[in-house]
Amino acid sequence: MVMKTGVVEGDYRGVARHSTTLGMAGHACSFRTDSERFLELASAFFPLCPAPVAQSSRATITLLVRGKRQASPAHCNFPIFRGRNQFVHADYGSDGSVWFDLKAREVAGMLSDGIIADEGFFRRAVLSVIAGILAPSLGVIALHAACVVRKGKALLLAAPSGVGKSTISLALALRGWSLLSDDWTFVTDARNRLNVWGMQTSIKLLPDAKFYFPQLSALSPATSLNGELSFEVDPWTFFGVERAIDATPAGIVFLNRASVESNEHIFHISSSNEDEALESLLGEIEEQPEAIAGQNSHRSSLLQQLCRLPSLKVLFSGHPAVVAAHLDVICTERICA
Repeated sequence: MVMKTGVVEGDYRGVARHSTTLGMAGHACSFRTDSERFLELASAFFPLCPAPVAQSSRATITLLVRGKRQASPAHCNFPIFRGRNQFVHADYGSDGSVWFDLKAREVAGMLSDGIIADEGFFRRAVLSVIAGILAPSLGVIALHAACVVRKGKALLLAAPSGVGKSTISLALALRGWSLLSDDWTFVTDARNRLNVWGMQTSIKLLPDAKFYFPQLSALSPATSLNGELSFEVDPWTFFGVERAIDATPAGIVFLNRASVESNEHIFHISSSNEDEALESLLGEIEEQPEAIAGQNSHRSSLLQQLCRLPSLKVLFSGHPAVVAAHLDVICTERICA
């Protein structure tokens, strides 16, 4: 499949007989396919758009599903990404590929029925990839932060990979917060109002999480997309926590794990100013290709609005349930009251 600027070469839309409009962080996107199963999984991952929004689709995703072309190695090693200018290619080996035209906001691809059959892999390696790559073209910031919600107010938990966003956000969800996201949160500003959005992705927990969450003891960790050994489960069904799809951001907590040799409990909290918050968030946001660099001013405006919210710095170590108990009290009083 070859893409020209703004055009998918070949009449692929003609065979994509199933279609619907779904929401990607509040933006209407048109999905077209020849597979009812693909549409079913996409509809569960991306929420339906209200009728007025659905009338003005901002992106088009056309994916066809075909039989596996040949024997291939385990698809956990895929996708492999390549990009140039406005184009991005996600290669799934013999299971197919997906092309992105970021300037035209068009996605087109062909995938095997084997990928569709592996629901967990399809969500995290196809649908999540579509959301993450397409987001900047829609004026949406993909923020490397977990997010939990109470009374419609969202608390962002920002930290580099490996610090503990997933375990802390899950521990807060088990204390009654709604879980919106454990890793990537999408930020928009509709009608001059900040909003955060999540997707129906699996939560990724490192092997030592079984000591904190006994529900994992019956499972075995597996190799994730980045090569790490981890547990990947649907947090809302597996742990029975409440799901939030979108909310109004009320504050940010910047997490940092203390360097200690034992499992000693440490919890130090301090305030973070606007400049510190902006520097931390910018360090976790990927550079945008030149083809959509016009979104930079909008991105800067979004980040500045976000960094004006109350923010805290937390240095911690120890059991995530204990850390979450402290955060629960402090953030409920200071941020989500």
